[in-house]
Amino acid sequence: MRPLQQLAALILAATALISCQSQTEPPEIIVLGRLVTMDPQQPQVSAVAISNGRFSFVGDQAAALALRSPATRVIDLRDATAYPGFIDAHLHIAGIGSAQRSVDLTGGSSFSELVDRVAARASTLRKGVVLQGRGWHQSKWLNPPPGHVEGFPTHHALSEAVPDHPVVLEHANGHSILLNQRAMEQLGVDANTIAPEGGVIVMSDGQPTGLLHETAIDLAAPLQTYDLQTAEELVELAQQHLLSEGVTTAHDAGASQIDLEAQWNMARRGDLDMRLYSMVYASDEGALSEWLARGPLINAGGAKLTVRSIKVQADGALGSRTAWLHAPYTDAPNTSGVLTYNLDELSALIRDSREDNWQINVHAIGDRANSEVLAVFAPFTDRDSDHRFRIEHAQHLRLGDGPLFAEQGVIASMQPIHLSSDRPWAIDRLGQKRIVEGAYIWRDLLDAGVIVASGTDAPVEPVDPIANFYAAVTRKTLKGVPETGFEPAQKLSRMEALHAMTLAAAHAAFEEQAKGSIEVGKLADLTVLDQDLTTVPEAEILNTEVLLTIVGGELVYQRPETDNP
Repeated sequence: MRPLQQLAALILAATALISCQSQTEPPEIIVLGRLVTMDPQQPQVSAVAISNGRFSFVGDQAAALALRSPATRVIDLRDATAYPGFIDAHLHIAGIGSAQRSVDLTGGSSFSELVDRVAARASTLRKGVVLQGRGWHQSKWLNPPPGHVEGFPTHHALSEAVPDHPVVLEHANGHSILLNQRAMEQLGVDANTIAPEGGVIVMSDGQPTGLLHETAIDLAAPLQTYDLQTAEELVELAQQHLLSEGVTTAHDAGASQIDLEAQWNMARRGDLDMRLYSMVYASDEGALSEWLARGPLINAGGAKLTVRSIKVQADGALGSRTAWLHAPYTDAPNTSGVLTYNLDELSALIRDSREDNWQINVHAIGDRANSEVLAVFAPFTDRDSDHRFRIEHAQHLRLGDGPLFAEQGVIASMQPIHLSSDRPWAIDRLGQKRIVEGAYIWRDLLDAGVIVASGTDAPVEPVDPIANFYAAVTRKTLKGVPETGFEPAQKLSRMEALHAMTLAAAHAAFEEQAKGSIEVGKLADLTVLDQDLTTVPEAEILNTEVLLTIVGGELVYQRPETDNP
């Protein structure tokens, strides 16, 4: 019998569950096996009991089984290992849902392959229907496309292959899009179009190439809008995908007005199977004004939805050379990136939102963006205030800026998987000195006393906490190179990497008292894997699979049998 079949066979369920009204009543569920708790008082246990969606006992198997009644459900993990439910501290719910529907452009080796994929999908659609795709990245192609502009494609081959459908293709990093000619015509983008502040319309010979960076992406909004029903469908698609990857709580890093309305509707109806910590996207003026007026929403829908933070985007991305740097790009000396949010407006937003204790989370990738945001934060970070401001990404820091995070109590919300994906070409953007001194410096930040929370930034990267963990502890690409890892002195230990995706991520959402570790009284969220991440050989980490995902004591995902799809 295969391990998955053994696991399924050993889930013993009673015909009915009873309600536990006190510590003396039997638990509804007991889980037996190896459980990594993230609680330093008892780092590993062999059993937990669950009552009313929370852990009511954490300890050894004999003591746990002594609590059961005939109605108690018993789950025996056998060779599997359970962890506190994984928390992804930075991703995009609507983007993940949309990615399930759009043309997948990841993994391609050339622009022509991308065009072929889009043309194939267009052939299945009626004329005039908008076609969307996501996931392309010019730095991952074997060769630059013909007629490229600094490595980026232009619309010409795409427009020739797909002339009858408006096409909007989002870059993997979410900071650029490529339009075909039909899309530009419908949007009115031409040689006379002026880019909005903080945005770039890439031109060649005085004509738009179809490529838009940063705030210029908003010009394509008429082709990308969706209604409330669609927004709810995107949440549903996203949550089922996340649960299958063992994610029990997701921090939605910038939700629009319609996305937040969809999440709130689903929370009230009881349709959220996972927990969301959603950030109001400051660039959506409707969302910002609405939520500043109504105030934070905490633990709504049975502790499934919290909205108490605001997401601001201060710069762009390294791939598009729009991350804001102190010095010019090594491979493009004519630019140092762009500031995408006025810093005086950021200061005013913080001042105006402090009365309601809104958390401010700022996207900053380039070293200058990080320096400037820290300077704006400084007057508001009195040690007596539990502000928990965050810098999302904190990807490239100026030497000496790291300790400022600790001094100001600013959380570094980072994505280890970006090291695996970007480091092979990031050195071209930054050069050796900046890479070594300030790129992906997780170890230096931890040593300085900074709280580092980790996320995947999905769908910029795949929803895969295991790959994120692997990147944190090895600093290698997902192909296992280089042998010693990039800048290996910055590696995290396995327990530090787990801490970043459990307790630290919970702290980053003011939720460490309710989740992030397996302790009595905390929410009974568990991620069950077929291997123990603390001991499995490094070469086998990426082969780890999610077997079960449990949220509040409810089994919300079980891996299907391989012979029973």
